[in-house]
Amino acid sequence: MTKRSLAVGALITLLAASPACAQTYGYGGYGRYPDPRYGREIQRQAFDRGYREGLEQGRKDARHNRDYAPMRHSEYRDGDDGYHRGDGDREFYRRHYRQGFDVGYREAFDRSVRYYRR
Repeated sequence: MTKRSLAVGALITLLAASPACAQTYGYGGYGRYPDPRYGREIQRQAFDRGYREGLEQGRKDARHNRDYAPMRHSEYRDGDDGYHRGDGDREFYRRHYRQGFDVGYREAFDRSVRYYRR
């Protein structure tokens, strides 16, 4: 066998195995999980974690008379606090983390502004 046919055979094997691995680990693309309950659980966990962090950061910003700016925080920009490789698509996790962060930040900032800026 020539080197070229070995390389072609290895490439074909690699390409055939890639989709199977992606499906096994729940990377079906944009949040599609083999078990929909698992996807909802990851979504809930990401949102809750982002919400709690947003509450904390919104409270701090209002207390220190900072402008409303959730995107100033690295936690928001990274959006993957609590993410584990087995959770599937990182962008799916980030999207829901940031949604939770936005909601928590807005609630805490609005509530705290009324209290601290009297």
